[in-house]
Amino acid sequence: MDNTFRQSIITYFMSASEKNKRLKYPCMAAMSMSLFGYSVGRHFMANGKRYASMMFVAVFFMSSCSFSFAVFAERTGFASAQETYSAIVETSDVSLAVVDPVKSPDEMILDDGAVAEHDGEEMATYTLDDLLENHDHDGADGHTGYADTETVMSAQELTFDSSDWRLTLINKQHPIPEEYDFKLGTFTSGMRCDERVIEDLLLMMQAAKKDGLNLVVRSPYRTSHHQEDNFNDRIKSYMRQGLSYMEAYKATSRVITVPGCSEHEVGLALDITSDTYIPLLQGFADTEEGKWLREHGHEYGFILRYPSGKEYITGIEYEPWHFRYVGREAAAVMKEEGLCLEEFWDKYL
Repeated sequence: MDNTFRQSIITYFMSASEKNKRLKYPCMAAMSMSLFGYSVGRHFMANGKRYASMMFVAVFFMSSCSFSFAVFAERTGFASAQETYSAIVETSDVSLAVVDPVKSPDEMILDDGAVAEHDGEEMATYTLDDLLENHDHDGADGHTGYADTETVMSAQELTFDSSDWRLTLINKQHPIPEEYDFKLGTFTSGMRCDERVIEDLLLMMQAAKKDGLNLVVRSPYRTSHHQEDNFNDRIKSYMRQGLSYMEAYKATSRVITVPGCSEHEVGLALDITSDTYIPLLQGFADTEEGKWLREHGHEYGFILRYPSGKEYITGIEYEPWHFRYVGREAAAVMKEEGLCLEEFWDKYL
């Protein structure tokens, strides 16, 4: 039947061209297009199930993966995006497989890159004394917070610039800009971070110590290679629990930022706990140090980067230990209005 139909097309157009010589070339072109369309149609009919399967997989991936969900929720104005995200996390087979039934979720280390300890290698910690050792710093005597050092201005009076290094948006959808440049400051203890962050970091740690609290910095600046190793190590860890590679990749991307998209790689992010609560666990939020950081961190330019209830926007699970430097003005606005960095960008930049 296939050959008969093709032959019918050829016969029809050849006959038309013979009757009118001026229609020869138009008929040849029309015949070629008709045969081509017929061949394409036959191909899709024969492989329809295969293409339908591919389309289903693509739609499922784009609508459910952790990379695209935040963008999907924002662009569609999905009113219940947060609830939907929570439902996905709570009901998906991936989440159920990730949580070891012997351990509670709070016993799992959920860190934007701190996998070394999870895999058995102890991670370095830095106390205030470690950072002050042989470091030229005048101290924070008399410093009681943001209001004592600068004039407090309302959000309406402030102007923000998207080119300000302190406000650089880095996440899964916004990798580190190629032109981004910074200089690392290195302490005698070995800790490294953007040198422009050091002064406020020390002021914050000293203020906490005056209140009887000892903050400890963990996982400050890390190289892109280190971030990549951490990401791959977590994937392997999840795969050892029985997940497929794609399931492990998806689960990993919710707790570790994809290499090239982490604020740790530019020295602006710090994981901070205390000398009495070292692990990077969500239980840190209930410690005195965790409460103090949430209450006073903005006074020194630091924000809780991945707050609870904002997972559908940040794409990362709640991390009460992960703080990002944005500068005191922006931090004060975010604290007052309850904004994460992505929301701040949408509103002010």
